[in-house]
Amino acid sequence: MSRHFRPRSVRAGSLIPMILSGPVSHTLGLAVVLAVLSSLMLPIAVLASSHTATPIDQPADFAAVRASFEGMSVADVEAAGYVADPPECVSSPAGGMGIHAVNGQLIGQQFPSGTMDPENPPIVLLDSSMTTVIGLEWEAQDIGQGETTLFGQPVVIQPGHPGAEEDHYMLHAYFRPNGQVLFAPFDPEVTCPLPDAAMEQPDSMDLSLVYVGVGVIVFGALFAARRLRHVRRSGRA
Repeated sequence: MSRHFRPRSVRAGSLIPMILSGPVSHTLGLAVVLAVLSSLMLPIAVLASSHTATPIDQPADFAAVRASFEGMSVADVEAAGYVADPPECVSSPAGGMGIHAVNGQLIGQQFPSGTMDPENPPIVLLDSSMTTVIGLEWEAQDIGQGETTLFGQPVVIQPGHPGAEEDHYMLHAYFRPNGQVLFAPFDPEVTCPLPDAAMEQPDSMDLSLVYVGVGVIVFGALFAARRLRHVRRSGRA
């Protein structure tokens, strides 16, 4: 993520029973359920990959890049052109990403061209206190380049999100002790401070809007189904 926001989630289990309740036809109900599930598949897949990924012995080419960044102070990171603005720590149930410090020049060169320069990561990942470099990140827009690999790792395509609206490839690499690295969207060992109540309020409001939107869809489906039955009965009469 080249810009930062708190990932939000919607519980599929709380939406599906609401959709299936009421006199909705089987076909219509199934269509609505599939639409909701399809919108949740990517976040679920990303979280699952973070849970199942395990650290590996770092490839030699990655070790060389890591040596250039590990141990940097925040002043060193900023001097290299990386800026954390805003300095927001990103986390999820699968773990954290930390704080993203973005090099505007590198992301501007690599992202739109669909290329990833292994020696020049456009994003440096910092811990929540902004005192330690915990990993590196690469992003490149999907321009039809097809399957992509970096450091021998498959790079998964992601749909657009705030800050990177285009479909893009993204690889996170988290430093681990003893010459190991974790290639995964989130690191289970990375944590972020809990936001205060004031910061949580927008999330609650957004979730309420999701429920209202789903409610409108379900109400419309119920109305359409009832109207269809009425028309069929009128036709038989």
